Amino acid sequence: MAVPDKDTVADLVAKYGSSSSTAWLEFERYKLWQPSEPVPESSFTPVQGYMEKDPYVFAWGNPLVSDPAALPNVARQFIRDFESQGKRVVWCCVDRDLEEILGGPEFDWSTVSCIYEDVVDPAHLIEITSPEMKGKEGQHAVKDLKKNLYRANKYDVKVHEVKNSEWTEEDKAAVEQGIKDWKENKSGVQIASTTLQPWLDSTHRRYWIVGFLILTPIQSTSWQIKNAVSFPSAPKGTSEALIYTALKDLHEEEEKALSSGQKIPHPVHGVTSGDPIQPTHNGTANGTASSDTVSEASASGVSIDSTSSTSEVSERPTPTPSHRTSSSSLNSNSSAGSGKTTKRRGEAPPPSKTHHRDENRVTVTFGISAAPDFQPIRNLGGWKVKALSKTYSKVASGAKLINRGDFRNKFDSEHDPMYVCYPPDGFGLDGVNALLKLLRK
Repeated sequence: MAVPDKDTVADLVAKYGSSSSTAWLEFERYKLWQPSEPVPESSFTPVQGYMEKDPYVFAWGNPLVSDPAALPNVARQFIRDFESQGKRVVWCCVDRDLEEILGGPEFDWSTVSCIYEDVVDPAHLIEITSPEMKGKEGQHAVKDLKKNLYRANKYDVKVHEVKNSEWTEEDKAAVEQGIKDWKENKSGVQIASTTLQPWLDSTHRRYWIVGFLILTPIQSTSWQIKNAVSFPSAPKGTSEALIYTALKDLHEEEEKALSSGQKIPHPVHGVTSGDPIQPTHNGTANGTASSDTVSEASASGVSIDSTSSTSEVSERPTPTPSHRTSSSSLNSNSSAGSGKTTKRRGEAPPPSKTHHRDENRVTVTFGISAAPDFQPIRNLGGWKVKALSKTYSKVASGAKLINRGDFRNKFDSEHDPMYVCYPPDGFGLDGVNALLKLLRK
């Protein structure tokens, strides 16, 4: 069966995708599937990315469709195609729309929630970090963020956006060498749904330095934060400064467009908080990876260290193209439910907090995080819940899956529940082990 090429998939991900589907662009790791029968509910032929380890097929994220009305048809064909080959299908990192379909009467699958999407509202973040909000509600949520932004500003950390046309081969080589050194000196088991590839789909991405920050687009007004790598020789707060400045730039672009009566800018050029290689304020990067490294916040899935990471990097200039400085100045704003265990139908857990997001405004996601608890949603109960919950707790604690939430919470991120769905008796300890082997780097 023919599948679309990488450029076509990249365009579809940018327009209709999620933080999970950005992982599909790693073609050496993910396979692509398209339905063989027409799907009239979608204006284009849907696409689904998946990983395979016999006998399991792990569909990763929602399929790409132009309209959610196409989801039942696509799910039906995907499951039929692989089950006819004797495969066991597990659907990972799906949203509520697909969870309700797979857990509903037609499929009657078991669904659980042990993950969530970390979503940041830039307008909300800029508001609660403004000097005018000092001492008011919301300040406690970003106290540590403001402290670190102040530190970065004290050391004169400057964050620049670098256009694709401005990267030189020398700049790229410096970034690639820093990433190589960081990878070689990582310790412990690495589990991730994506690998660190800075120039993948560069057409759709935007880049910020000092350090290295990539932003990539998903859907019409959303952007994704992929990875970040920080080094302690960089001033404290450099990671926060990178992400905060990118968010502030997006917010200012949006406000400018709205004030002039234009559409919110989303040029299908990306925002994935990429892989910040954190340099010192004088432009060099060396030392040991800090404990608050954001690289463990893989945007499209699980990415963690099972032990504290260390990375010795020789002193080397970090690329600092000066063609365009970010319009954001750091010192402008840096001053100091649970689900039911049911036999059939259940209720998904609500977000842990809400900022009453405007769906028509820009949002930024850190991607999927591991939730503290395992929550059965539909068609699961009894000893199966206890067994899976025990397995999840063991994996989550052993691999320190929960740790990255502390960093993301600095940005007052909102937690949107996400789900794992599978047929009855279709996903046990063998399936968990198969998935971990696929995610192990």
